[in-house]
Amino acid sequence: MAKQKKVPKKEEKVDRFALIEASLKKKTKSDLVGLLLATAKFSDDTCRELEIWLNIDKPVDLLVADVSSAIDRATTVDERMLNRNFDVDWLAYEEVELGFEKLIAHSELTHVKSLALEMMKRGSYQVECSEEGIMTEDIEACLKPVIRAVEAGDVAAAKPWAAAMLAADCVGFICDSELKKLSGKKKMNANG
Repeated sequence: MAKQKKVPKKEEKVDRFALIEASLKKKTKSDLVGLLLATAKFSDDTCRELEIWLNIDKPVDLLVADVSSAIDRATTVDERMLNRNFDVDWLAYEEVELGFEKLIAHSELTHVKSLALEMMKRGSYQVECSEEGIMTEDIEACLKPVIRAVEAGDVAAAKPWAAAMLAADCVGFICDSELKKLSGKKKMNANG
């Protein structure tokens, strides 16, 4: 008598999300709020997504802390992956840009200038470490609203800040024309 091969049973494909949806529909509003809060406390990503979705108007000190955190996440460099196209947290770049715009709307130019300087230092280093500098446009998208806001304010006070931004740029081309104009420096042509 020949041995029969064991054939694995076909597992039924169950839609996890349909089960979750059915279970959630049985919960009260209070239970759902509690679940969302517990999930947000457990996951920073979920917390940030909820804050964006709910369009929460944060106090300035929390906004500054969040922008600082987003700069850290956006500009992280994996030293083991130098001169390669490493993973980038693109959502963090969006959070920086949105945070800068909110700080500008709150007339918090001192905070935003300081954070923009940190963004320039860390972001330009990230560009320098990458193979193609694919995040350059995202860094510029974050910085341009700040540059416009600084330019619209006291031009004399803007000059030293723009000079500091230029000095912090370790690749020498991030928002260079805007910052050189603001600092009063002339843009050099190809012949020097």
